[in-house]
Amino acid sequence: MSEYVPFYEYSLDNARHCNEVDQWRASHKANLDCAAAIKKVIGANFKDNHFNSDCADAVIKEFGFDRVNFILQYNLKKAQHDERYSAENREWGKWLYAPNSNMRTEYLINEHPVLLNAFTDKVRSEWDKLNLFDGSHCDDKTGVNLEGKILVVNPSCLKDEYKTPEDQLFMATSGFGCSPTASGRAVFGYFIKDEERYCWHRENFIGVLKDECVPDWVKDKLNMSENTAEPVEDGGISMS
Repeated sequence: MSEYVPFYEYSLDNARHCNEVDQWRASHKANLDCAAAIKKVIGANFKDNHFNSDCADAVIKEFGFDRVNFILQYNLKKAQHDERYSAENREWGKWLYAPNSNMRTEYLINEHPVLLNAFTDKVRSEWDKLNLFDGSHCDDKTGVNLEGKILVVNPSCLKDEYKTPEDQLFMATSGFGCSPTASGRAVFGYFIKDEERYCWHRENFIGVLKDECVPDWVKDKLNMSENTAEPVEDGGISMS
């Protein structure tokens, strides 16, 4: 797996406040390089009315899914009324939310919409192959006490090598972030896959994994039976 500049998702103002301007600038430069690389790949790989099958792989490996997805979504967000892009891709782009300081016209790719749309299809197909959990697999965490719940980590918080459904599943055990009313955000717990302890913020989770979406390997590991997951005295999970 290639090492690439971390994608900085926060605003330039936040970077100044946190003394992270260098990280913001490095990410901005990598965003520019990513947009240029996508343009180059489109020009070099579209032949005989189709793209080479692996044309998206090199860009993803060089810049990472988070950055490639961001650049493509930004381009689609700016092209909502251009029907040369598919309705599915325009819908995908519409839901991009990012600080104004990070939504820069320099990231726009000056290629024919039909070609950029086809490249987007390739990238989204690669993303789909990851088989990650998303909002459709989760119950809303709003107003819910998260302690003892199986939570789904937002894949944007994970490095590409850990963007797997197994690495998304996290058992919350404590922390002010478990409470929907506390001012604290920290959620302590462990990855169910290997029991590594970690601390996330409440907003790092998509939601609470639906009971019907709990994989068999998790049920076996946590000693679950048939119904809903509840904490038990020994720190494990039962289904009651």
